[in-house]
Amino acid sequence: MKLENVENIVVDEALDVTYVVMGRRILTDGELYSAIRLERLKRGRKRPARGERIVIMAPEALS
Repeated sequence: MKLENVENIVVDEALDVTYVVMGRRILTDGELYSAIRLERLKRGRKRPARGERIVIMAPEALS
C-alpha cells in the first residue's frame, strides 16, 4: 500500500518564504518548526531568497 504524503505549509511573512514540510500526517507546530530549523541548519544558516519555496521531507521520527 502506498503511503500518501501530507503537505504541511508554513508561510514566513517576515522573510517572504514558504516552507512545505512533507509528512505522513498533519504535524504539530513544534514538529513543523523543528523540521524547518533542522533544514536551516543544514543550509548553514543562510537566509533564504525572497519568495523562495522550500520543500522539506519530515524526519521519520516526526511523521
